[in-house]
Amino acid sequence: MEQAHGHGKTRCNGGWTTLHLASYFGQKDIVEELLKSGVEVNTQNDAGDTALHIAAVCGRKEVVLLLLRYAACATLLNGCAQTPRDITDDDEVITMLEAAERREGKKMEERLLDAARDGDCGAVAQVLSKNKPPDVNCKDWHGDTALHIAASRGHKECVDLLVKSGASFNATNKNGQAVLDVAKDNQMRFFLEKCQENSTCFTARRFEGLLWKRSDFLSWNSLWVVLENGTVSWYRNQSDVACGDRRQGCKPLMKAQCGVKAWDKYFFTLKCCDSSVHHFKVSSRCAEPEITRKKWVDAIKEHAMYSALCGNPDKTPVQEGEDLVAEDAIDLGDFLSHSLQAAEGYQRMLESQVAMFVSMVKNEDNDDMTGPELLKARQICELCSETSSVLRHCVDLLSQREELSSLSEKVWSVKLEQEVEKNKILSEALQKLATEHHQLKRNLSTGRKSPTPSAFTEDEFYDALSESEWDSRVRGRRVSVLRFSQRR
Repeated sequence: MEQAHGHGKTRCNGGWTTLHLASYFGQKDIVEELLKSGVEVNTQNDAGDTALHIAAVCGRKEVVLLLLRYAACATLLNGCAQTPRDITDDDEVITMLEAAERREGKKMEERLLDAARDGDCGAVAQVLSKNKPPDVNCKDWHGDTALHIAASRGHKECVDLLVKSGASFNATNKNGQAVLDVAKDNQMRFFLEKCQENSTCFTARRFEGLLWKRSDFLSWNSLWVVLENGTVSWYRNQSDVACGDRRQGCKPLMKAQCGVKAWDKYFFTLKCCDSSVHHFKVSSRCAEPEITRKKWVDAIKEHAMYSALCGNPDKTPVQEGEDLVAEDAIDLGDFLSHSLQAAEGYQRMLESQVAMFVSMVKNEDNDDMTGPELLKARQICELCSETSSVLRHCVDLLSQREELSSLSEKVWSVKLEQEVEKNKILSEALQKLATEHHQLKRNLSTGRKSPTPSAFTEDEFYDALSESEWDSRVRGRRVSVLRFSQRR
């Protein structure tokens, strides 16, 4: 069979090799013989799946373990931007793949630190361009990051590359030294200060254009896609960009990864930090679709780098909750409920892992189980640590909630006293205003009354009558007085 298939290297229908087929059917002996003969373990079929993808999705535990022993890559993405762990439901397979991913991550960190130590910019760029690159701020035994190491040895090109990849200037080693403290000389220190200044001013250029996006029902829709400020947004057409409420969707590009198919020059995938996968393809009307696709992929990487420099990537839900509580941007009660749910989830996972570990220990006659047993033991320890961490955080939140409650009561008490004082001042002002209004009203009503006849003298009415009329009236009065006196 090996001779017929060229030692497993010949690709058959759909790009499946003999190794793919043997992994699919769980033929451990055939897989082992193929690997011993030198077959490439990470060969991908037309869908981008490796033999490890196939074995994982089929739940072939023994084949998965064998492939991992022969250095199968557990972080390689298929055409749908999925790792082998993303497409399996088997708990034991997931455990093995997670351990392999952590082991690969440690190796990648060591490669990054060694490359920075040697000043090998090519190796640094190669490591950081992986599908799942290591943390650029990872540390060695002395607590030095790759930027510490490159700066202390005067490797300017490596320093520049690390800074552009999001390396932190504030990280300290075990001696409490930052990057500027370990610079080789004043020239390197000046170069670091310049890089730090430039990194704070880093911006990602806006990029937009027409793309086809696959919907949930396997249909393709023409959309206008915009890359801006570390996010990707899509609209029905270009005219809707001006109206923010017409946006069809939006995703942050922090730690985003792009996948392409070599046999399809139009298609590419975008995997976001929340594990959501989006499928795009450039328009078939493009004269040079491969160049257009490359521009989109490069622009996405640029905005992902911008997000890494301006944000805090890869934060756990607990860490994100801490930041939100500190910024008063989330209700503390809701976040407390979320943390308790996370603790319960870790507890259920812990119980499941313990049960699996007990069942594996009972089978003492099988010597091949030594590796998985140790793997389970490590997994249980990590779950215990995470469970303890989450529960501890819940307790901290409870105490913080009590402090906030007491502080809130004090604040409301002060506000209540202020409102009472304001009401008192307003009441006094209104009372005074009412008194003045009443007094003014009385004065006006008094001024409008007509005077009584006795209050006026004859001189005041002198001009009201003519002189002849006045004389006749006076004479009439005198005559009447004389007649009255004569009668008496």
